[in-house]
Amino acid sequence: MILRHTILPYRLPARLLVCLLLLAGWLLPVTQATASDSLRLSTQPLKQVVRTDTLYQIPLDTLVYKPDPTKAIWYSALFPGLGQLYNRRYWKLPIVAAGVVGLSYAIGWNSKYYVAYTNAYRDISDTNPQTNSYLDLLPPGTTSFNPSQLTTILKNRQQKYRRSRDLSYIGAVGLYLICILDAYVDAELYDFDVSPDLSLTPLPTPQGFGGAKAVELSLSFRF
Repeated sequence: MILRHTILPYRLPARLLVCLLLLAGWLLPVTQATASDSLRLSTQPLKQVVRTDTLYQIPLDTLVYKPDPTKAIWYSALFPGLGQLYNRRYWKLPIVAAGVVGLSYAIGWNSKYYVAYTNAYRDISDTNPQTNSYLDLLPPGTTSFNPSQLTTILKNRQQKYRRSRDLSYIGAVGLYLICILDAYVDAELYDFDVSPDLSLTPLPTPQGFGGAKAVELSLSFRF
């Protein structure tokens, strides 16, 4: 009995130690799994926040529209008005359209009557009685006319419509070049500040000449 009571106190701490080791071995994997899961869960919202925040880090320069002068030239050279459309100067489009339509109509009108009066003048100048296209240009109900006077009238009308046709072509070329130049200059000065900010500021400054003190008044213009 003495040996049993003396050995029992040493067996209890040994059993307790074994239980603690088993408990620690069971809790350690659970703790690691929980820690890894919590780490995974905590990084996922962080990635989402970073991904969301990067959407607002776009440089401001990429949001400001600035036309390219070279592209503006090519667009306007392709067709009048495309350069102004590329520069977003929409108020200029009706002006360009009116110029294109008006000059196109003038070229067609003058060319038509130039050809008609040229043929009529050629017909009345020859000796062939079958060529009488000039009769279509006479007022309705005309039965008699002076051939010499009619020849002069037909020649003057021919020269008049030829001159008007040539001026219409010159105007069309001028409109074409003006559209190209306007598109280029407008693209170059697209972000130019044209606000009325003209100010005059006096700046008195002390100066010295030969030991004597003086005051200098300078004017500063700000455009």
